[in-house]
Amino acid sequence: MVINHVLGQSRIGFNRNLKKYLENCFEFNENFDENVNYLKELKKKILYNNWNLKSINNINYINVGDFSFYDHILDNIFNMNCTPDRFKIKENENFFKKYLILAKGNLENQPLEMKKWFNTNYHYLVPEYTLNTNFSSNSNLLKNDICFAKIFKKKIKFILIGPLTFLKLGKIKDNKLKNRLLLLPNLLLSYFSLINELGENVDLIQIDEPILILNLNEIWLKCLKNIYNILCSYFSNIMLTTYFEEINYKYLKYLEKINFFSIHLDLINYKKIDTFTENKNIKYKYISLGIIDGKNIWKNDLEKSFYIINKIKNKKIMISTSCSLIHIPLDLNLENFNDKKTKNIKNWISFGNQKIEELDTLTELYESSLKNNITKKYIKKNFIKNIFFVMNKKKSKLIFIKSVQSKIKKININNFKYRINYNLRRNIQKKYFKFNDFTTTTIGSFPQTTKIRKIRIDYKNKLISKNNYEMLMKKEINFIVKKQLDYNLDVIVHGEPERNDMVEYFAENIEGFLLTTNGWVQSYGSRYVKPPIIYGDIYIKNYLTLNWIKYSQNLTKKPLKGMLTGPITMIKWSFKRIDQPNYLTSIQIALVLKKEIKKLEKIGIKIIQIDEPAIREFLPIKISKYDFYFKWALKAFILTFNEIKNNTQIHTHVCYSEFNNIINFIKNLNVDVISIETSRSNMSITTTLNNYNNDIGLGIYDIHTKRKMEINYAVYLIKIIINNINIKKIWINPDCGLKTRKWLEIDKSLKNIVYCSKIFKIQSKLT
Repeated sequence: MVINHVLGQSRIGFNRNLKKYLENCFEFNENFDENVNYLKELKKKILYNNWNLKSINNINYINVGDFSFYDHILDNIFNMNCTPDRFKIKENENFFKKYLILAKGNLENQPLEMKKWFNTNYHYLVPEYTLNTNFSSNSNLLKNDICFAKIFKKKIKFILIGPLTFLKLGKIKDNKLKNRLLLLPNLLLSYFSLINELGENVDLIQIDEPILILNLNEIWLKCLKNIYNILCSYFSNIMLTTYFEEINYKYLKYLEKINFFSIHLDLINYKKIDTFTENKNIKYKYISLGIIDGKNIWKNDLEKSFYIINKIKNKKIMISTSCSLIHIPLDLNLENFNDKKTKNIKNWISFGNQKIEELDTLTELYESSLKNNITKKYIKKNFIKNIFFVMNKKKSKLIFIKSVQSKIKKININNFKYRINYNLRRNIQKKYFKFNDFTTTTIGSFPQTTKIRKIRIDYKNKLISKNNYEMLMKKEINFIVKKQLDYNLDVIVHGEPERNDMVEYFAENIEGFLLTTNGWVQSYGSRYVKPPIIYGDIYIKNYLTLNWIKYSQNLTKKPLKGMLTGPITMIKWSFKRIDQPNYLTSIQIALVLKKEIKKLEKIGIKIIQIDEPAIREFLPIKISKYDFYFKWALKAFILTFNEIKNNTQIHTHVCYSEFNNIINFIKNLNVDVISIETSRSNMSITTTLNNYNNDIGLGIYDIHTKRKMEINYAVYLIKIIINNINIKKIWINPDCGLKTRKWLEIDKSLKNIVYCSKIFKIQSKLT
């Protein structure tokens, strides 16, 4: 018998049910307990639906531990009882209040930092460690789920983030803890206790150690060997799981002679499977093959997958998804594609539920070949349909457009040349704009009110005319611009009320993208996004932003900033093509943006922001792949604006991340102003950027929480910036767009930011 399983499933619920009830709990009002009870009941429904889907599709194991109300790393902080002391949470405090305080913060404390989950678009909450951090197991989150799962009378798989990954992804928060591995013995005891308490009630224990795809030194690798030597000597049902890349073959010796039940490999990204399977010293009963792509939405080529699996001889095999399915939408059946083109494209796509169906078909196909002791194709309706649709996609005229391919062929080295030296540009721009030190602006978007969303929905549903829609939107823009003038910001934006999302808005106006109605994916907590699907060559028929910018120009004499999303982020925050390299898609998008930027400059927009918040998360996991990424990403970015005049100022915005390994790339972007999301990190990034020569806006207002920007805290952060960055090059801004906030929350914060900026401007002149 061939075993199959799924590494994890979507947890957002049908029609994003989880979001609504979770956000009701953020208020901590008199209805809090009632809202929590709704959440608990909703969790049961989501788990039941997930388990039932597996049961229907003959999946051997149902999962416990892949659900989370907010974030799976946050869950593990509570599994290990290691909430940071700075939150000063009482032991008898309501669990959900404790849980949400860490996620959202409170009046006294910033929430936990957020970081990208490896090379995905998901954000996790960062654990915090000090020398005094203590761990102890807490099985309360999981006990009830295991009991509930038993109603299906199927094998249960318990999922846990691994101790090494949990430790490695955390952040040291004091000067006393010199090495986080000092915490490992106590952490391992807690893991042992948790597994010992729950393990006898489950059939398989999936321990995720995705850090095995990273560059680890020998000390960490020896710890890996010691940890799993101990765990596997006591527990015979442990499956070690990695994903997103292949394990460094040099690490394999540290896995030798450990008696795993199974080891899971991500075959979508594993190019040297023979290196692993031919190592006779790695002991496991089963090898788990992640051959159904959990990060992209294209149909699996079942014929090709069958061939790959069949090549692995003399092994007991488990078939699985490459990673958890939280990174793709829930169910393709929720989409209504009405026209001939979109119906055709739908046949090429699989969402989470369809991936599980593919897993069932592939398992049955492989199992049949084993029973017959032959490798002939197993004829089944789903398999035949799959072959047809995969071939249909390869031959489709929707994908490759001759005019686009022709433009690509004409590109040469001259298209990637820089403008003149930055210092010369800066002098030209300073005379043109007459900016003083500590220039203030925002990142682009302003609150997306219920009223704004309703206008957009009504227009989409054809309940209002185009003229009426534009009139209503222009009223909103007028209001947003007046607000900024009241705050006395130096550089104004139009506020983006017409945009539902910084990628989706452009995607719905660019050919080669397909939008979904219910293709929601969790970005962080209760923030869900609908990534567009890039199915073919990219081009535009009409300009993207001109109508709104032209109107906004007439509302202010202050500089108005044009807002675009860059080619790297457009790809990363979409489901990308797998039939051509990313660099070709990026060049196609860059040509579209180039046309828009030249037109914006022509109508008098002299500040243009090309947002690239995904620039760090697109960085390959393997260092050996960095250079190639830097080359194509840099060329695509420069191509968008290399022909504009020197008095036109180019901005970009990037999300916070570890910049040490991309700082040279950031410098090579050679933009006039870069803004960076930094508020949750207490400006620690300024030490990395102290040699950055161009203008820089370090976000001081954390827009991911309801906490207002107080003057004292703003002054504190600006002083940190001044100590590391040249005063003449500092811009002051929030750390991200304001679309998720309410006007009452941002009014005071933006006024305080401008007030503090004025104080430091005066001080700068005096000194």
